[in-house]
Amino acid sequence: MRNSGFVTRESNRLRAFPTGWFLICFSDELEAGEVKSIKFMGQDLVVFRTESGEACLSDAFCPHMGAHFAYGGAIEGEILRCPFHGFCFDTEGNCIKTGYGTKPPRKAKLRTWPLQEMNGLILAHHQQDWKAPEWTVPKLDDDEWTPLTHHTWELRANPYDTAENSVDFGHFSTVHGYRKTEILRPLHTDGPKLTARYAMDRDAGVFGNKNDLRAEFEITKWGLGYSCVEVEVPEYGLRSRHFVFPSAIDHEMLKLSLAISLRHVAHPEKINPLLRLVPRSVLHKLILAASMRGYKDDVSQDFEIWRNKIGIERPPLAEGDGPIHAFRKWAKQFDPSSSGEHDRVVSAAE
Repeated sequence: MRNSGFVTRESNRLRAFPTGWFLICFSDELEAGEVKSIKFMGQDLVVFRTESGEACLSDAFCPHMGAHFAYGGAIEGEILRCPFHGFCFDTEGNCIKTGYGTKPPRKAKLRTWPLQEMNGLILAHHQQDWKAPEWTVPKLDDDEWTPLTHHTWELRANPYDTAENSVDFGHFSTVHGYRKTEILRPLHTDGPKLTARYAMDRDAGVFGNKNDLRAEFEITKWGLGYSCVEVEVPEYGLRSRHFVFPSAIDHEMLKLSLAISLRHVAHPEKINPLLRLVPRSVLHKLILAASMRGYKDDVSQDFEIWRNKIGIERPPLAEGDGPIHAFRKWAKQFDPSSSGEHDRVVSAAE
């Protein structure tokens, strides 16, 4: 079977799970005292929250005799209790007591995963060799922003394709109907961080306006699992953050989560004069609901393409395709199956 970069050409399956930080769930999806089953990077895991509020991600099966913690397991204060023999583990995976009051076996160690929780997100670090994370995703200032509105799908796709989508300028018009793409700041990379800024025109139907709107998009990626696009619509005085979180379930299936946060609206009359009469909390909910509908429609337009495409390692790019080669050079650092030799970056016209 021939390989094509990060995926196999014949099926577009992942050859290896990428390194980096990936969404496990949103903070509001995990309550204190809850234990939830999750499939992540081909492994059965549980995510749980202690009574004090600390989130933890661990292997799903008790290292004692293999019971699944999500089926009858319980949180007791700050520990996870196995439903089978009552063995208890702290958030670092140490067995601190058995169900019979005897000394815990030294080898009864539960594997846990590095987590960071901020901005309403619970992110886990994946790395095949289990080295400590070399970088983290920085916390955003969200004091003047609404809580996240979010949605999640499961589909046949991979995180390389979904991450590459945001720099694939050519498909913005052919798939999504955007027009007049303008590069305001070229793609720039700094270790695990990628940034770019561009502007496009789009019909404003989501707001009940038939005229085109000019929107500016500030992309910030931290690895393949975290993408924040800050969208500004100057005509309406709107700023929002559109997030994309692709996370591999296994080599073929992807959990794809979207989220939106809206900066508090100062001048609603720019959208419609009547909106100045609407309470801000109601206004924010209305705008978020409309924005999420449009966002889901946009992203879902790519689904059939992702489900049925193959991987082309060195595509013959045309002018207007966008910085695909530059993106792939950057993305190679997250591919554990890569030799580490980056493709040279070539212009779209080559």
